[in-house]
Amino acid sequence: MNFPHNRSYFVEQSQPFTAWLRQVEHCQQQFLRSDGHSFLLFDLDCYRFSVLFFGLIAANKRIVLPQNGQPQQLLQCMSHADYFVGSSECTELELFAIDPTQAASTSSPLVFNPATEIIFYTSGSSGSAKAIEKNFGQLITEVEQLEQTFGAMINDAIVMSTVSHQHIYGLLFKLLWPIWSGRDVYLNTFEYPEHLVHQVQRLAQRSLCLISSPAYYHRLVKDNVLVAVKDNIAVLISSGGPLDLSAALSLKQALNCAPIEVFGSTETGGIGWRQRSSEHCEAWRAFDDIAIAIDPLEQRLLIDSPYISQSGWMMTDDRVEIIDQQRFKLLGRADRIVKIEEKRCSLDEIQLRLSSHEWVEQAYVLALSGERHCLAAVVELSATGREAFAATVKFKFDREIKAYLKQYFEALVVPRKFRYLDALPFNRQGKLNKKELEQLFD
Repeated sequence: MNFPHNRSYFVEQSQPFTAWLRQVEHCQQQFLRSDGHSFLLFDLDCYRFSVLFFGLIAANKRIVLPQNGQPQQLLQCMSHADYFVGSSECTELELFAIDPTQAASTSSPLVFNPATEIIFYTSGSSGSAKAIEKNFGQLITEVEQLEQTFGAMINDAIVMSTVSHQHIYGLLFKLLWPIWSGRDVYLNTFEYPEHLVHQVQRLAQRSLCLISSPAYYHRLVKDNVLVAVKDNIAVLISSGGPLDLSAALSLKQALNCAPIEVFGSTETGGIGWRQRSSEHCEAWRAFDDIAIAIDPLEQRLLIDSPYISQSGWMMTDDRVEIIDQQRFKLLGRADRIVKIEEKRCSLDEIQLRLSSHEWVEQAYVLALSGERHCLAAVVELSATGREAFAATVKFKFDREIKAYLKQYFEALVVPRKFRYLDALPFNRQGKLNKKELEQLFD
């Protein structure tokens, strides 16, 4: 397989596709001369990363992608690779020296082996590193489905992003998809909305497709500077975690553009999507090449997907209600069902109810182990909640929250302990740092 379109333009480098391709070919030639088969790849610069990534794929080298660039993480992942390639401050890595800005002296068509292996390391739900095996063909199959589903909405918009390319969401949406489909792309990450607005304004009449996370959109709702360029916004895409309905509707009203939410994981790839324009649009729609079913015993979602190596049905950890062959509703995680003194309860259900209180912006409910198994809640307060909290003492504030929850749940499963934060600790991919939350109750 090779590039179906050769027309992407790399905006921040002012680099046409042909020049980028010559750099990829240079890297391919260097990697082909190496005796290594497996390469650990990490580079914060997304443009350099893109050249190295495609150079490795063209050389049919196995790629290992770490979950972050911390020295100990890289050293652990090096046990699964022959060389490190990219940039890092860790001097203990076995470095393969290569300059991705060099161009090949001759040009030859690149051919990519769809079976080339890519290993993603992800923290997963347990918090410990886990290796997820994919191949290049599976990623491109998913990219082609994204183009089939959303391509007409994006049209000729420039793709920009706030998420990392080191994780599967960013790799697929901000890098592989625009390059494979021939779109103009601004690869490096925009950390602050103001910088994004400034760049959009510099691009005059060009429209924008923004690849971002729920955490970013939730912050944006509080200070939506994108209103200044709302006429340039073609598509907003969100993935990596749940996007609050209130945030989705607020963005729709302010920007005339409802975010497209994509549901999936590193293990499964994309499963479905939705675009909520009202409070009645809760259902997800499976991608056209995904078959869905339900496990009758635990109500878990089953998928048959070309994005994974497993043949046949794969059982996920998500509880669902199937509406029809393509649509489903999420009921919460199967691993978020716990027993408190033999009483079965859903942490997600309690969390959802808690988040609907006027004092609460968002919340996370967890089960604490110890002499007496109990529930706890970490709460990010709304502006109203902060005012109420400042006007009383904590135990009285806790009591009011508990009284609210007891309207819906038995006292036994109402959280006994509460912690209040200015903001829940989301990372740039929109994932909660659950270990950090647990440590609040040590």
